[in-house]
Amino acid sequence: MHVDLDAFFVEVCRQRDPALRDVELLVVGGRRDSRGVVQSASHGARRFGIRAGMPIAEAVRRCPQATFTRGEFRHYREASRAVRDVLAGFAPLVVMASLDEAYLDLSGTDLLHPVSLLPLAERIRDAIRERTGLPCSIGIGPNRMVAKLASDYAKPRGIVEVRAGWEAGFLAGLPLSALPGIGPRTAARYRELGLVDVWQVQQMDEAALARLVGDAAPALRRRALGQGGTTLRPRSRPKSVSREMTFARDLRDLATLERVLLQLAGRVAGQLRDEGLAARRVTLKLRHDDFRTVTRAATLADATDLEHELLGAARPLLARAFAEARARGRGVRLLGIAAHELTAAPAADLFEPERRRRLRALARAVDEVRRRHGPDAVGPAPLLPRRPPPA
Repeated sequence: MHVDLDAFFVEVCRQRDPALRDVELLVVGGRRDSRGVVQSASHGARRFGIRAGMPIAEAVRRCPQATFTRGEFRHYREASRAVRDVLAGFAPLVVMASLDEAYLDLSGTDLLHPVSLLPLAERIRDAIRERTGLPCSIGIGPNRMVAKLASDYAKPRGIVEVRAGWEAGFLAGLPLSALPGIGPRTAARYRELGLVDVWQVQQMDEAALARLVGDAAPALRRRALGQGGTTLRPRSRPKSVSREMTFARDLRDLATLERVLLQLAGRVAGQLRDEGLAARRVTLKLRHDDFRTVTRAATLADATDLEHELLGAARPLLARAFAEARARGRGVRLLGIAAHELTAAPAADLFEPERRRRLRALARAVDEVRRRHGPDAVGPAPLLPRRPPPA
């Protein structure tokens, strides 16, 4: 079973801001004057062709009457965990494929659900809505691929079940671009060969298909017939934790970029601590105003979840990358930081240096304040608005 939270980022923003609850045309990703990309769009906004990954400026051009907003990753993570807690009450194994989608392994429950999983899916959908306020679509299938395609077909807020033996018939009516692994470029290449719909591949034998698409023929035909993996494994540790910011105007001031880096490092460190992780490697990402992107990386002596140590490694990387931008006469459009080579956070060390113990105690205090009062309740002094001197 595949559970897909409908317009997840939009719905979380609506929950957090009552003023957005009745806004039909809502785009999440940034203000209308920002230069970022669309994170999600309401179903009403999607009718104007707005999709995730589209530049905000293009979304404004397509739907100028839409409302544009920026969400908080912390809110998305909290909502995703709340949904996961609901799902855990219905299946022995739940794997979150991302913040807004999950797979449920219901193998071995035939005695509980001898005829169909539709009644269970209805209970799951209702429980998610009741306990989290979030709508979802659910797909049921004999393997992961079919279940995912079924949930896509069920959107918005529907349920589709594809039983064993029905796979080929269900897929026959879909375009090839709906199958996993077939992106826009591959779909365009197949279209030039006369292959547009899944049923066309189903009717060809593998040898004839190979003459058209080459070595991709076996895998393409298996997918077209609805064959896919059925094994679910608990999600492994993430490979990285990152944050980045696209600026409304190009920046040419190193001091301003350092303040942004401080803010981003704090968010990355906070997520590392929240998830019980530590990082051994830091990567800095800087994009020039002509879209040239530069990355610089450094390896830490010890794994860390402290922003002070992440920042200590990232600040020299920023200085060198910024110097390169200035040498080219370019401004900075985007800045990001990522923590890699993640491990489980180390246990408390009795022999840890005093300075590091103090930094860790400060981080715990900051995390607690932010949990109670929000992410902006406390922060480093350089990020606080400056007050005019007393008269």
